[in-house]
Amino acid sequence: MFLAGLKKSELNCKTVSKVTCPNCKTNNNTVVFVFGYYKHLLQIPFLAGAKFGKSVCSNCNQTYEFDEMPDAIKLAYFELKEITKTPFWFYIGAIIIKVLVIIKIISKYY
Repeated sequence: MFLAGLKKSELNCKTVSKVTCPNCKTNNNTVVFVFGYYKHLLQIPFLAGAKFGKSVCSNCNQTYEFDEMPDAIKLAYFELKEITKTPFWFYIGAIIIKVLVIIKIISKYY
């Protein structure tokens, strides 16, 4: 078991309309995913990292990473990434540490 590391989690996904798959030439079959990285310590998330994405055609299972995405799919990815928020639980370890420090400071005076 690693004490610290980096994990990824799926934040959002959407089937994109009006996009044609470059491989099989079908419409409305491309699913765009947004993933987020977080740093953890003892499997407790502490800090959020970057967001990244990929797309998958549900008809032919062609997968495109961000660098390989056609422009139409990239536009849909950026729209989805813009509305996707980083979940608060990516920071839960830092929040717990801050709460414990505040409790320690307050308990010193009471």
